[in-house]
Order: sequence, then structure tokens, then C-alpha cells
Amino acid sequence: MPSDAFQEFSGQDPWEREPSADEQVRFQQLFGDLMRRQPSLKGQQQQLWVCLQALQSLTQSVVRALASDAPRSSRQGQQRQEVLQDLRSLQAWLLSVEVLLERTGEVNWPQAVERLAQELVGELAPDPGSLRRLQLNQLLDLSSGGDCEPF
Repeated sequence: MPSDAFQEFSGQDPWEREPSADEQVRFQQLFGDLMRRQPSLKGQQQQLWVCLQALQSLTQSVVRALASDAPRSSRQGQQRQEVLQDLRSLQAWLLSVEVLLERTGEVNWPQAVERLAQELVGELAPDPGSLRRLQLNQLLDLSSGGDCEPF
């Protein structure tokens, strides 16, 4: 419901708010999934490009929806204008990021660097279903007093 969307977030700066424990867990899961999905520098660049394009499309749609919905009061109209201004600022920042991302696409990584990046992905975002990870989790459970037997 576009008309109520601006009321919930107006006056809040999301970047100033601390993430909840659930948000932190969700971020860590998403981070790991994204790292494993594209375990190379080139793949991460492409993935970032797609995410950026999706955010730009969504932001444009939200701006259009909010701009076309008539405010019910002058106060709501003022709040809506502030939210629209923030969204337009976000669009400008996204355009700046897009320009920077185009420059990173001009860099060609040697195969050795790509292989190193792929190895490091395993350390930065280990696969939670891999046998090695399951063994490590089991060892950690044993050291904390769990009843599991090692593989």
C-alpha cells in the first residue's frame, strides 16, 4: 500500500539503526549464499551489477507509485515529498555506483588471481552442508559437551 509506506519510514535513517540479531543472522546467510553462488571476482562483479540493476528498478517503481498516489493531508504531502527526495538521492547514489562498477568491469583478472579468490570464498563463506564443515561443527559440539560421536 504505497500511501502508508512513507509514514512508516519517514524521519528514520535506516543506516543509523542497529541491526537486530535476526537481521544479522539473515545477513550472514545471504552473504554466504552470495559468495558461494559466484566464487570468483568476475562472478562477484556480475552479481553486483545485477543487484544494482534490481535496486534501481525497484526504487524507480516505488518513486512512481508514491508520486502518483495523492496525499490525504498537507502533512502527508510534506512527508511524501521528503521520502521522494530521499529516494531520488538514493537513485543518484546508485548511478554513481553504476559508473564505478563499469570501471571495475574493465579490469581483467589473471587466472591465478581468480583461483585464489575461489579458494578464499571457501574460507569466507564455507558451505554449511559440506562434509568438512559438518565435521568441524561436530568437533565444536563435542568440545562444548555435546553427545555426538565424530565421523
